[in-house]
Amino acid sequence: MWRSGKDHYGLVAIGFHWTIAIVFTGLVGLGAWMVGLTYYDPWYNDSLALHKAIGILLLALALAKFGWKLVDRKPGFGPEVKAYERAGATAMHWFLGALLVVLPVTGYLISTSEGAGIDMFGLFEVPAFFDVAAGTRDLAIDLHYYLAYGGIALVGLHAGAALKHTFIDKGSTLIRMLIPRSRRTP
Repeated sequence: MWRSGKDHYGLVAIGFHWTIAIVFTGLVGLGAWMVGLTYYDPWYNDSLALHKAIGILLLALALAKFGWKLVDRKPGFGPEVKAYERAGATAMHWFLGALLVVLPVTGYLISTSEGAGIDMFGLFEVPAFFDVAAGTRDLAIDLHYYLAYGGIALVGLHAGAALKHTFIDKGSTLIRMLIPRSRRTP
């Protein structure tokens, strides 16, 4: 039940998937909202601090997920998934995985570019490990912006493909990522 099998996802993989999906979309939503705030808005500093701390948590979650994938079995595709769709799904997962690393790293570079660390909810601070040149910071800002919105487009495409496989192809793609095997009928 905890681990994935040849034809189903385990609770740990399901937990990582949905937690990361919720955190990622929430962070993009928070980022879109906070850039519209003025300096005098009471949420101006708090939303930025929250965005930074949750971004670091997202990176930690992504790294933990990648570690789990090294020891967990990867379920095969359902029989309804065609060869070209398997190639597309594999590419999508690679893009999303890269996004889960590059997006928080660019956020980290932006946030620490002036030498200050990132406060993690008042518990500890993630220090600024690098001197970030102005040109690197500007590139990180652009990448962070475009990757965030591009990532939402990829997530939408990913979700759309899962819905297509479930409702049009009558496959088990979405069900396998929602309900562990022992909780559903075979």
